[in-house]
Amino acid sequence: MPYWPVAIFAPTDHGCGRYVPHSRRDMSEEDTRPLPGRDGVGRAMKSTMTWTAVATVLLLIQYFARAGLPPFWQLIELVSRDVAAVLPFAAVAGGLRLAGHQGRRLRAAAVAGLAVAAATYFVSALVTPLTQYAGLAWGDRGGAVIEMFGIQTPAGILRNLEYVRAYPPAEYSMSVEYPDREYPARLVLALHLPAATAATALLNTFVGLALGRATLRARPRTRRRTRWSVVLAGTVVVVVAGLLAQGPNRDWESVSGVVAAWVPLVVPAAQIGVLALVVRWRDGVAHRRSGRYLVEDGRL
Repeated sequence: MPYWPVAIFAPTDHGCGRYVPHSRRDMSEEDTRPLPGRDGVGRAMKSTMTWTAVATVLLLIQYFARAGLPPFWQLIELVSRDVAAVLPFAAVAGGLRLAGHQGRRLRAAAVAGLAVAAATYFVSALVTPLTQYAGLAWGDRGGAVIEMFGIQTPAGILRNLEYVRAYPPAEYSMSVEYPDREYPARLVLALHLPAATAATALLNTFVGLALGRATLRARPRTRRRTRWSVVLAGTVVVVVAGLLAQGPNRDWESVSGVVAAWVPLVVPAAQIGVLALVVRWRDGVAHRRSGRYLVEDGRL
């Protein structure tokens, strides 16, 4: 019998028993449609990318209304930053897309989540620093700037960190004009942040899956409101936790950059645990009310 938080995502609810309703009205209509593995991953990725595109366009429109149209490379940098910021939260839509179907939901969510996490890391760790450097090199923002440690990809940040640790400055500074005076903890934070953001995308995929399973039998209006409320609340809490842990006003001489980067992941992990309990409780109530069980053997 598998551990029950895993069992709630299984296609046959193996280990918990499967509720067989007396009528179709007891089960959501979308719960009866088969969903092969590859098709499930494709649909989850499509939902994630669609919401990413919509949110990115809205953020760009807001920026244009406030500051006007930026130079070309700065525009590309803005797009890459917005995509990297939106992707981890848009991953919830991919998990929700998988929740209402029979099939290997857990495996499809894992594949889709890993794909979104890889895309998030690639954009935040490589594309954004490269576009920023291109803008500086082409002089779109006032001329070329010579970087002491190269482009601020993970390799460049690591060179900066090694230098600061080898030659500690007399006084630290958070100014981008003095990277040789940067706090080591802030460099460690910058080094870990793309990986932590990618992990958030992976966890949020399972948040969407668990949220979809927890609200599957609710009325359409209640289901829609509950899902929006949980997603928005989780997003706000993660952002606030990130701002508190990574804010410039902290004492960066004593703060751990690793903890500051990874502590916001507690929020989606807690959401998964709470939603798993809700699914477990809901299935138990359905079993007791129906008085009817069907235990099936199956594999994830």
